[in-house]
Amino acid sequence: MVTDVPKTWINYVQMLGDVLILNASVALALTIRQDWIYFMANNELHIAALILFSVITLYFFNFYGLYNTANKDWTDILSAVFASLIFLSLTVAVISYIIPSYIFPRRVLFTFVCLYGPTVALWRWVLLLIERRITPAKKVIIVANEEDIAPLVNKLNGNYIFLGVISEQRKHEAAYPNLGTFDEAAEVFKSYLPDVVLISGNVREEVKSNIVLLGLTFRCVFYVVPNLYEIMIGRSALDQFQDTPVLQVQFNRNRGAELLKRIIDCIVAIFILIITLPITLLATLAIKLTSPGPIFYTQERVGRRNKRFMLYKFRTMIKNAEATTGPVLSNRHDSRVTKVGRILRATRIDELPQLINVLKGDMSIVGPRPERPVFVERYKKEIPGYTYRHVINAGITGLAQVSGKYSTSPQDKLRYDLLYAKGASPLFDLRIMLQTIKVMLLKDKAS
Repeated sequence: MVTDVPKTWINYVQMLGDVLILNASVALALTIRQDWIYFMANNELHIAALILFSVITLYFFNFYGLYNTANKDWTDILSAVFASLIFLSLTVAVISYIIPSYIFPRRVLFTFVCLYGPTVALWRWVLLLIERRITPAKKVIIVANEEDIAPLVNKLNGNYIFLGVISEQRKHEAAYPNLGTFDEAAEVFKSYLPDVVLISGNVREEVKSNIVLLGLTFRCVFYVVPNLYEIMIGRSALDQFQDTPVLQVQFNRNRGAELLKRIIDCIVAIFILIITLPITLLATLAIKLTSPGPIFYTQERVGRRNKRFMLYKFRTMIKNAEATTGPVLSNRHDSRVTKVGRILRATRIDELPQLINVLKGDMSIVGPRPERPVFVERYKKEIPGYTYRHVINAGITGLAQVSGKYSTSPQDKLRYDLLYAKGASPLFDLRIMLQTIKVMLLKDKAS
């Protein structure tokens, strides 16, 4: 998910290097393929195109978070680089097709991709090492109830120095350093001078308010895990009621936007079904030849307004996989998954039949992932507000899938689903679809 983080000098160095490597790769590709005569014959057009390609590269690099790498790992950066390269190559091909007087030779484009991809990846790897070395680790304090401490601590990486926790009460034998209670937060901040304060969403509202107000005195950044109420008022319009400032919260159903979303869903589903037909035929043949049982797997899921429907997927498990275990959540190392099934899951090919669900109206391209009824009933009891994720259509991909990981908790996935429901729009859907391209290049992403 793209975040609005101010750019640093490292980001501007990244931008400069990305553009210089881009232009150098084009020049080298032309030299290798001996097409300089062609280039110089219409050099004004080609120079303008290079400027355009540089702008497009910067846009997609920024879109995929490559100018906000402080908390990203190498695999995330690498997938973002190659996702950006895919769209840059497509842009070059489209421009060559649209403008008859401008044709970028395919042999040069292929050579450029082979040069630019590894080179810019190496450049980003070196920069990442430099950024990690010269950027001082930030001191962080966690404010949370006892049950939320461990999950938040596990989210900290090498960019942070964990000082300890502020909790409801002191415990001398606590698993993590206990710096003080909620009432002692000001004294703790004064003593330890943290750079970052991470606050659990389950902390009482008055505690959150008191601690965040300390930001007026102590220069540190506060990260608050939002609860349901805070998500609902997020990005609400600031208004006034007489002489009192108020937040305007409304949830009007926009039938025009829903119709547009439905049209886009159908167009995208038909387009993907057509271009992936060869892959579908190969997957069908592989499943049939390597494992007894049906090609497709159907499973009851819960969609909008708690309506149940049958979801279609390519079968990736052995036949009757739950005959002895009953309904259980799958995991990354599930022994019931076949060899072909592991490939289909890793490449997300097993999800292609869900496009039929989109055409039927059971699902959308973008929305909360539909869950099985047995797990929906469980999560309703365990997670407050879980039912609200069913106010919109379920989706093949969603904000939780492009922002989370395979191991992301149901509570955090719900937060992403509610954030999407609050801000759903065709443009937001497009952003998530484009982010999905990058997710498909990663293993440890939300399922």
